[in-house]
Amino acid sequence: MKYKIAVFPGDGVGPELISEGIKVIEKAAELDKFEVEWSSYPHGAEHYLEAKEELNEKILKEIKNSCNAIYCGTFDTIDGQKISNLIRKYFDQSISLRPVKLLPSVESPLATQNEIDFVIIRENSEDFYIKASGRVKNGKNKHQLEIENGALKAKFGLNIETKGNEIAYQMGVLSRKGCEKVAKYAFEYAKRKNKSNLISVDKANIMDYYGLWRESFEKIGKEQDGIEYGFELIDAAVINLIRQPEKYQVIAAPNMFGDILSDLGTAIQGGLLFAASGNINPEGISMFEPVHGSAAKLKGQGIINPIATIWAGALMLDAIGQQKSHDLIIKAIESVLKDGRTRTQDLDGNNTTSEMGDSIVDKLINIHE
Repeated sequence: MKYKIAVFPGDGVGPELISEGIKVIEKAAELDKFEVEWSSYPHGAEHYLEAKEELNEKILKEIKNSCNAIYCGTFDTIDGQKISNLIRKYFDQSISLRPVKLLPSVESPLATQNEIDFVIIRENSEDFYIKASGRVKNGKNKHQLEIENGALKAKFGLNIETKGNEIAYQMGVLSRKGCEKVAKYAFEYAKRKNKSNLISVDKANIMDYYGLWRESFEKIGKEQDGIEYGFELIDAAVINLIRQPEKYQVIAAPNMFGDILSDLGTAIQGGLLFAASGNINPEGISMFEPVHGSAAKLKGQGIINPIATIWAGALMLDAIGQQKSHDLIIKAIESVLKDGRTRTQDLDGNNTTSEMGDSIVDKLINIHE
């Protein structure tokens, strides 16, 4: 089997991290008898400043017509926008996948001996992040809002009158198609990964519109066998993630709450250098990247831990059908950290980015059957 992957090394430390991810993926491909063809694109903030070349629709169409997935490094912002955001919108990657796993010898701020290993599946395009907002000063005002984002297309005409006070508003909007898409993916993911429990998070007790979210999960959940599911309010979920993170297997949440829980999950698992993400289109092309930033001041020093980027690459392999390689890469990462002989600066060691990548490759070879 051959896969073509679009690669955006990005800005700052992105290229040196992507090199390690590619190194690990190519060894996994060799061991598990599949092929990977890389198609590299230079676009990012640094490339734009040097060449004045933007990521355009022609390139995105080329990727859509020829590639199986997209693998990204780290990006700086250009005019308030990141390349990864443009990719996410063009390919309708309306679901965020964030694994939260406490790896061996990595310190968590939680004083727990229990296993932390769950995923957060977040709706990625609706809710309160649709930019339907405004400000109104004293008097009568008319506002027109038009939303076109993934499954959601709507127009709003607002007649607003306020007396003696300026107000600001932010609209949260959910679509049934969007909610059901996330619910279906969450249950399918749980089933594929042999998870028996799924928790949907919202604030439906005082925010009525999250009732649509619950209805969607109830509808999809009733069609499933072997997976228990339930609902938690966001405030309870935040408390329980700190008190009992081991109780969770799969968490699904609308955009804003998923954002909050993902950040909390990153802290629980030891920080950004262990946080990988998938931006998922279940029926199209998905993108995979580390969560952390570009660390431009550290560019070229070869000291950044590449595990988040390597983990993102493993997520990509899982998404395109190479689950065995995904599992072995994660096992190799765990084994290297457990051994403790290769440690980058963030782990109080002095090994380089490349040395960490080499150690994971060596471990991958050793554990492969």
